[in-house]
Amino acid sequence: MRKFFQVIIITDTGKTKKFSISTFKWKILKVIFSIILVLIVLNIIMFFLNINTVKILRENHILKQQLAEFKKLEKEIEEFRKVKNSLYIALGYDKLPKDTFSHQNFNTDLVEQIDTPFGLPTNGIITQEHSKEHIGIDIASSRNSFVYATAIGKVIKVDSNSQFGLHVWLIHNKNYKTLYAHLSKVMVQEGDSVKRGQVIGLTGSSGHSTGPHIHYEVWKDNNPIDPLMLR
Repeated sequence: MRKFFQVIIITDTGKTKKFSISTFKWKILKVIFSIILVLIVLNIIMFFLNINTVKILRENHILKQQLAEFKKLEKEIEEFRKVKNSLYIALGYDKLPKDTFSHQNFNTDLVEQIDTPFGLPTNGIITQEHSKEHIGIDIASSRNSFVYATAIGKVIKVDSNSQFGLHVWLIHNKNYKTLYAHLSKVMVQEGDSVKRGQVIGLTGSSGHSTGPHIHYEVWKDNNPIDPLMLR
């Protein structure tokens, strides 16, 4: 038996109009309405997805631009290093420290126990070597670079004068002494025990100095020796 739905509509004139819809047609209408609703929901979802996609694409574009700028900067830095190295070689400043404390690949505990001055106390360029007229070596570096003790020992003197500026003397085993001069800051006190690789101060240009560097001396049995022999 076929079923019908009857819809009554009252017009503006007060008359009524009747519409009859079969069950089959009503089901079709419901399906159509459901499809329309699903399409609306899908369109809303796609709208927000498109917004997120545009946002991601914009962020990717910005990141690519930043990456390109970083690569350009990296290239410029590399070119600057090449020019700097060429200038150092041209000026004769081509001797780099072979032993620095910031790049060690061996046992730290063992290194800290070395009681004979070994290596160089800071990173930089050796601008003047040991000679009869110049006891010790000069190592040019940027201001306020770390200065390290080159062996375990004891701080026997922290002082400042017109020649060495702010400086530190350490005493070590086997009658060794080391001097670290032209510092901008001292980070130890007289009587302190230090380990090899411990920061004892910062490089500077105090005393008789034309620029930031450290004057480093090594003494054995009260005689100055070439620090570069102990590398």
